Amino acid sequence: MLANPVGYNRVYVHVDGAMNYEQWWRQLKAGRCFVTNGPLLLCNADGKLPGHVFRAEAGRRLDLKLEMSLISNDRVRQIEIIKNGQVDSTIEADDALSQQRTGRVSFAESGWFLIRAIADNPRAFRFASTAPFYVEIGEQKQRISRNSAQFFLDWVFEREKQIRAKIQSPDELREVLAYHESTKRYWQDVVKRANAE
Repeated sequence: MLANPVGYNRVYVHVDGAMNYEQWWRQLKAGRCFVTNGPLLLCNADGKLPGHVFRAEAGRRLDLKLEMSLISNDRVRQIEIIKNGQVDSTIEADDALSQQRTGRVSFAESGWFLIRAIADNPRAFRFASTAPFYVEIGEQKQRISRNSAQFFLDWVFEREKQIRAKIQSPDELREVLAYHESTKRYWQDVVKRANAE
C-alpha cells in the first residue's frame, strides 16, 4: 500500500449557503480553503477565513487573534504560524484527537501568513495548511517574494523535463504541456511583479 494513497490529498473549501459548482470554485479562488493529506485544520483570524485581506493605515501595527481547530488521527506536536514564508511562531498541541488552540500574529508592514500543522508519521509527510491570509498596510499592497516565485517557476521547468522524458505520444505531450505553458506564463509574470526577496 502507498504511504499516501489516492484520495489522501484533498482541498476543503468553505461555502456559505447552497453548495454548487460555481460557488465552490468562486470560494476556492478567493482562498477560503485549506489543503491536507491527513489532519483537518479549521482556522480564522479575527473571525475572518483564509483568503481575507486585512488593511491598515501606514504606521499602524496590525495584531490579529488566531483561532484554530485541529482534528488528527496522527500526533501533531505543534501548529505553526508561517509569516512571509518563515515560521513566525509555534503553538504547542497535545495527543487529543480534537483540540482548539489560539495564537496571535502581528504586522508592521504588508505581507501574508498561513497556519499549518505537520503530523508525526514516519511513513509519510502528513500535514494541513490553510490558504494565505493577506495584510496590506499603507500604500504597499501585495508582498511578492522573488525567491518564492522563482522556486515555483523552476519547479514548472523541472516537471516539464520529466514529462518530456516519459510521454512518447506527440498528441498526448502537447495536451499535457498546454497546462504547463499557462502555468509557466503565470509564474514568469509573478517573478516580474516581485517586490521583495
